[in-house]
Amino acid sequence: MNLPSLTGRGIATLSGVAVLFGGGLLATWTNINSAAELSGRYTSSGQVLSSKGELTEVRHSIQFSKDHFHAMTRQGDTILETSGSVEFGFLGHYLLRVESGRISGLWPNNALDDDLLFNLLYARKPGSTLKLEPLHGCLYAQEIRQVYCAQ
Repeated sequence: MNLPSLTGRGIATLSGVAVLFGGGLLATWTNINSAAELSGRYTSSGQVLSSKGELTEVRHSIQFSKDHFHAMTRQGDTILETSGSVEFGFLGHYLLRVESGRISGLWPNNALDDDLLFNLLYARKPGSTLKLEPLHGCLYAQEIRQVYCAQ
């Protein structure tokens, strides 16, 4: 039986395929391991300066347990509670899928500006998704521009 000989180009192609395959295995391993890394409580707090020039105290807390999350946000007198599932993404990214949410204390005379109000309303709607990405040891929620750090 005659086997074809590998030329320089054939070796380069074979090496490229091996590197891509190895990269795919590494990405899969990273995604599987990321599931175990996201657990516990993450928080943040501070003040937000509204577009009306008013300061509002804001506190966020999110608890991860296996593939679920439970979160609470307090903005002044308004409280948002949400819960849902966690999906694991590529290179340490996560996707939170809201299954239920509830707002209490939202009154017409609240000092919340449109951005804060949008964040509350979006984050409580079933089916909403929040992408979390790693940021200096914390997690950044892109859609609501919020940082959560491990407690």
